[in-house]
Amino acid sequence: MSKPKTRGRNVLFRLYILGQLTNDLVDSAMTRVKLNPNEFALASAIRANQPITPSQLSTLLGTPPTTLSSQLARLQRRREITRRRNPEDGRSTLIELTKQGEKNVLAALPALRESIARVSEHLDYSVEELDLALDRLEDALRVAVSRPDESVRPSVRKSRR
Repeated sequence: MSKPKTRGRNVLFRLYILGQLTNDLVDSAMTRVKLNPNEFALASAIRANQPITPSQLSTLLGTPPTTLSSQLARLQRRREITRRRNPEDGRSTLIELTKQGEKNVLAALPALRESIARVSEHLDYSVEELDLALDRLEDALRVAVSRPDESVRPSVRKSRR
């Protein structure tokens, strides 16, 4: 069997295109919920890791602190997150979802699952293979921008290759 040909685009341009397509897909699926795709990603990350500091959240999402700060302020104004002083570091805060924030994330999950299913049904390889490739790409990007985090584990990655 012959090896499939690529489209010949560089990886960063491809990621830009994939980001646009992903945003369009998820945005159209979430028209009936109170969160847009970016807010949903942020609130979901908070939900999965709460309580979390803004620095930890910035590292996890690969979002610059200034961008994250304005996104968090928007969620706080809508009373979807709370901040409290970090007892381990008085200069930092801990972020958690409020009941309203939790409700909004849970309401958006079916739309996300529908979007994932729509993509998965058109893949000609397993979701696990895609997940591994995306893990490797994320690790490479984090190293390239010098923002490695605890999720980068070269010894695990090498053994899975």
